[in-house]
Amino acid sequence: MNNILKLLKMKRITYKLFIITSLILLAFAVMIYLTLYFFLPTFHEQYKTNQLQSGIEEIIDKSKNLTFRDAISLFDEYSKQNNAFIYLQDKEETIVYSPSFFVQGDTQSKVIAKTSPAKSPEILGNSFNATMPIQFKDGNLVLVVFATFQPIDEASQVLVRFLPYISIIVVVIGLGSAYFYSRFITKPLIYINEGAQKLANLDFSKKIQLHSTDELGELSNSLNDMSKNLQQTMLELQKANEQLKSDIEKERAIEIKRREFFTTVAHELKTPLTVMKGYLEGMIYNIGPYQNRDQYLEKNHKIIEEMELLVREILSMSKLEQDTFKLKLGEVKLLELIDTMTKDLGFFASQKNITIIKQIAPHLSVRTDRDLLEKALKNIIHNAIMYSPQGETVYIELTEHPNQNTIQIQVINTGVKIKEEDIQQIFEPFYRIEKSRNRNTGGSGLGLYIVRQIFDSLSITYSMNNTDQGIQFTVTIPFSIK
Repeated sequence: MNNILKLLKMKRITYKLFIITSLILLAFAVMIYLTLYFFLPTFHEQYKTNQLQSGIEEIIDKSKNLTFRDAISLFDEYSKQNNAFIYLQDKEETIVYSPSFFVQGDTQSKVIAKTSPAKSPEILGNSFNATMPIQFKDGNLVLVVFATFQPIDEASQVLVRFLPYISIIVVVIGLGSAYFYSRFITKPLIYINEGAQKLANLDFSKKIQLHSTDELGELSNSLNDMSKNLQQTMLELQKANEQLKSDIEKERAIEIKRREFFTTVAHELKTPLTVMKGYLEGMIYNIGPYQNRDQYLEKNHKIIEEMELLVREILSMSKLEQDTFKLKLGEVKLLELIDTMTKDLGFFASQKNITIIKQIAPHLSVRTDRDLLEKALKNIIHNAIMYSPQGETVYIELTEHPNQNTIQIQVINTGVKIKEEDIQQIFEPFYRIEKSRNRNTGGSGLGLYIVRQIFDSLSITYSMNNTDQGIQFTVTIPFSIK
């Protein structure tokens, strides 16, 4: 039922066009019939009258140069062509010739017909009657012409009798023509309408294929172009929407991390401040061991230094996250950079009897920010030294990969392992493997987080994993960054 209603709805224009076309054709047929019925007799009478009159004038004109006997053929031909009765009479109104008989000399039998005097042609009822003088070389006579219009009246009556048959023919031909005409005209319109409805429902799976060079063909091409442009625009909007959604989600994640970071920072600062406050209050009120002010002033000083270091790390990290931060790019010779860092960290290595072994080609260099790269690598090597047991070895190896346009740095510290769950979170801010958060056994927990921030800024990839020797930190640096 729904399909039938849909079909009827789709083809309403076909029915409208069919009805309008049928009415127009029927109206024209009726008008033509009425015109024939009412005006054909009058028109035909006028045409017949003009024909009879012009024939008479032609005979009269030609007879001037002919004798009576030579002109007889003209009268016979005129009578046959116009289906008219014609005769000639003399002044005494005696008929001297008619196509049905011929009168000559004194022995002729005179047929006397009383006629009207010579006058112009006139139509009496449904007939034509004309009496006109005619001149020959051998004399003058009077020409009388009579014709009836009765066949014209009979033709009108035939039209009336033939009306039912004409009506059937007109209705059949008119309705049939209107049907095929409406189907022919509206078929492409219905097809285009179906395509437009799919387009309205955002269905771009099917194009309107109408092979025509007229306005309907141009309309279908315009709809196809609009469909293509609309589809492209929607895809672009969809991509933009997805990108916007992704950016919003990233921003939310960053905001959540930022809140968590500040919460953790507040906690990290609150603990040493509370300890310092306790020390100071004990010294102010000379309570127990706090009377030894020099000892607790030294402890407070150490806490302040640790807090100062924490604040510097937080400011350093905050600087990297600012939109206005710009990299200071330059050529960095890696051998020189590693030598400088290992020299600075040599004191910490000597305290734990740790050996540093370097394998670096002297020609290796990259274009990057030297200060940031030095800060990150120094943090990695320092952690390798600090978290390795006594007497272990720290390997620093640089490998060039020309095909990949990168240089790989591997820092391996032996004799130690890290749990896999700790490796997954070790780059998060304030995350420490040592849960007691004792500064004597671990740092602030921001070191590797800052390393991550620096490497992200420099487009450097990194990873940390356990090996048979110990812990391996891998850094992949492109030859040049933009």
